[in-house]
Amino acid sequence: MLLCSLLLLLPVTAHAAAETPDPMIGSGLRMLVGLLVVLGLMLLLYALSKRGLRWLPGNREGKIRIRETRPLGAKKALCLVEVQGRELLLGVSSEGINLLCELEPQQGQSFEQTLQSQNQEGLK
Repeated sequence: MLLCSLLLLLPVTAHAAAETPDPMIGSGLRMLVGLLVVLGLMLLLYALSKRGLRWLPGNREGKIRIRETRPLGAKKALCLVEVQGRELLLGVSSEGINLLCELEPQQGQSFEQTLQSQNQEGLK
């Protein structure tokens, strides 16, 4: 009886061993590799864009430079901007951008020192 049941199961076992692997596994791996390649390219482009894409043609040295930015809270900041040699202190918020004052460029001073000296002059 045991021999008969083994002989009956033999073709099923031989058929299972002869089957090729599921083609869905191969296509799934190819899809995963393709997805990783696309994500890698996206990360590479993001990193290049953060560095300014200096390899692209064009003038990256414009007349407007953001010298420093100080966040003041949610969606509010102070920006020190240089435009053609003039330094402007801008208030930036979600409502808009306002010119707070024009600073006289003083070489060798930090933004904080310049702001404090301008504030003291304004109090006089």
